[in-house]
Amino acid sequence: MRRQRGMVALELALVLPILLALLTAVVYYGRLTYTYAVTQKAAAAGTRYLSSVAPVNLKSPVLASQESLLAQALVQSELSALGLTAAVEVDCDGISCNMLGNVPAEVSTTIVVWVPNILPGYLPELTEQRLVIRRSTRYVGN
Repeated sequence: MRRQRGMVALELALVLPILLALLTAVVYYGRLTYTYAVTQKAAAAGTRYLSSVAPVNLKSPVLASQESLLAQALVQSELSALGLTAAVEVDCDGISCNMLGNVPAEVSTTIVVWVPNILPGYLPELTEQRLVIRRSTRYVGN
């Protein structure tokens, strides 16, 4: 009986580091996948909003600028659940919407999110991952 207790402790000592490493990898990549899904949803929301803006608003540089800022604010509010640093860019036909001066054929939202390593000391080469999400759709108007 006493000998078996020692074997169990030895097996645990051999297997536990491997299991902890696997658990850490699952937690890290699960967080990365969750961040990707939330960012993808936020990009879709910003692009969907901008694709349905009234054409008269996109023809005026002042109103187009306001609509772009509103789409960016919508994306930022969706990303606030992550609590991460993100850069959001909204454009119409590849340029800023307020510089177009016409109704665009395509609108897009680009989000760059920096995901820090939440496990300091473990996998130091994964200090920060950068996700770049771009969502485009054709402009449909209102």
